[in-house]
Amino acid sequence: MNQNIGMTIKQLRHRHRVGQEELAEALGVSAQAVSKWETGKANPDLGLLPELANYFSVSIDSLFSGVQDEQEIPRETAEQMGINNYSWTEITKSNWRGTLLPDYGPYTPAEDQLHLLGDMRGKTVLEICCGCGESLLWLKEQGAEELWGLDISAERIAKAEKLLANSDWKGKLFVSPMEINPGIPLRYFDLVLSIYGLGWTADPDTTIKLIGEYLKPGGRIIFSWDNPLMQCIDSEDGRYVLSRSYVDERVIDLEKKGSCFRLCNWKLSTYLNCLANHGFLIEHVVEESVYDPKEADIFKEGKYYSAGLAKLINNAVIIKARKR
Repeated sequence: MNQNIGMTIKQLRHRHRVGQEELAEALGVSAQAVSKWETGKANPDLGLLPELANYFSVSIDSLFSGVQDEQEIPRETAEQMGINNYSWTEITKSNWRGTLLPDYGPYTPAEDQLHLLGDMRGKTVLEICCGCGESLLWLKEQGAEELWGLDISAERIAKAEKLLANSDWKGKLFVSPMEINPGIPLRYFDLVLSIYGLGWTADPDTTIKLIGEYLKPGGRIIFSWDNPLMQCIDSEDGRYVLSRSYVDERVIDLEKKGSCFRLCNWKLSTYLNCLANHGFLIEHVVEESVYDPKEADIFKEGKYYSAGLAKLINNAVIIKARKR
């Protein structure tokens, strides 16, 4: 067998940010076996080649011939991806679920009020940051034909595969940062969706460019994310105060359920301009709040999401755009 296959496996594993242990578990072999492949001391069994190719979303031939190098990722971006990958894997072990369809975000109108998705019957859908697959399963129940997903965490993708396996599922899931195309087909999807996921991107221009390539002409992107002002407001001493610059798109370290994360607080205009620059027509922007007025009268010290804050500004933004 070609000795270059070990180098290719190592290259693919680094590209997808998968550890030797994760790959070994997926293939049903030991981490030592993967290490021997990558150092050229042994080769994988021929019977494992289809599984390897499928895991990395490449052809079997490319395992022998090698894969083209990806554009080099800046060190700071790679560090941010690594921190978030680890933390999403850790948080997946808890009972935290996050925002899932038919909801779009905290104190935000849901799909049964907004009707952004329309008739999903027969549609081919890709979800960016698909997590454990709950939103994909919901879309399946609405009649979607094919369900594809991408997430940086192998742990979350494994849970999504297990969840979807119990349905008549057609599609594919990828372990990859959203800033890289791990083998997703181009001009294939009717809808690209991201429910509280796209804002984690370290490079919105590249991410939205790729989404434009995934969509058919006339296809749509729908995504929700925090109102960028949310990261700039604190609640203290009975009032809400502006504590950080909105116009400075700096990297922010934050904690969620005991895990540390890192993100850039992109302005709303950054998302809109990226969409416009890559051939999208904005169809709908939702900046609305839904809350119990009685709850809104209760000030909650240190609370990030609250009805009181939703009364003043929308906690989330939802954007729908069409690929021209």
